[in-house]
Amino acid sequence: MGIPEYDYPVDQCDVPEARRKTLAEYRLFRRKCLEYLRGDSDTSVMSQVHNLTWHTAVFRTLNEARRIEQHREINGAMWELITAGYASLMTLGIRRLVDHDPKTNSVWNVINLVERRPELLTRDIFVCYDGLPYDHVVSHKKHIDSLDMSGGGYVRFIPTKGPDAWATSHMMHKAFDALCGHPQKRSRKDSIHISILNDLKSWLEHPTIKKVCTMADKMVAHSERISEKAPTVPIATYNDIDEALRIIVRVANFLSSSFFYDATFGSVVTTPQFDVLNALDHPWVAPESIPALHRYWEDISDAMDQWAYNTNDGFLPPKAVT
Repeated sequence: MGIPEYDYPVDQCDVPEARRKTLAEYRLFRRKCLEYLRGDSDTSVMSQVHNLTWHTAVFRTLNEARRIEQHREINGAMWELITAGYASLMTLGIRRLVDHDPKTNSVWNVINLVERRPELLTRDIFVCYDGLPYDHVVSHKKHIDSLDMSGGGYVRFIPTKGPDAWATSHMMHKAFDALCGHPQKRSRKDSIHISILNDLKSWLEHPTIKKVCTMADKMVAHSERISEKAPTVPIATYNDIDEALRIIVRVANFLSSSFFYDATFGSVVTTPQFDVLNALDHPWVAPESIPALHRYWEDISDAMDQWAYNTNDGFLPPKAVT
């Protein structure tokens, strides 16, 4: 889902003229962060999360099918490929989502972006960045005064955007109160507590996430040479994978919905447009196809065996002609 454009230009936002340049920077900055979090790109955080949660739902369902029908035979080589593939997809995928490389789309890097621009994180910019009134009490009074009750009264819809949206402004102020520590008296220059960002990073350094990332670094992405005296590489369980992904989703959701007061990530697992269990009750191949598959196995094995033949061919210099 793309990030919508702003409805009101900067000069119509309830921010002092001296701070409108800062407001313009915040609007660009906010869109950039939201694009990283939930933009249409295949590498946005939410696109990555959707891929991983989909693979998890499919794998866990297949694994549950094995548990339900333990008596049913299943091809061992195929199941080995499925489990190894799932482990690689998930450990590397989680590792990407907390990557520290500034060139990557990760939750960690969105937090880093915010950390570097504390001057943008003030109450008036948070509340008024797209046309909302700063003083919701005054706006509410204007709304009440504008009601015509002479005809017995009627319901007037409350605007949710623009200078008359006092209710939205009120909610935004309450959201910012939580982000800046619930001050006794509000000020336009109230700022978000940076400690929140430190706490979010602490969550992304949770022991479970570190365990998954260590496995990805040392065993999946790299074949690290581990000495006999070194500690063994921790092997992440399926429950570890779920817990690491749950933490990442919660942090990303907080950044989008609470920190930038934008859309929340509702359905984490993509809604399938087809029956994901279709043909699961069918055998992979018919019995009469097995002989042909045996021959194919032998052919492809022989072809790859030939890669090991003629060891020196192409590597040694040609023999000098005498």
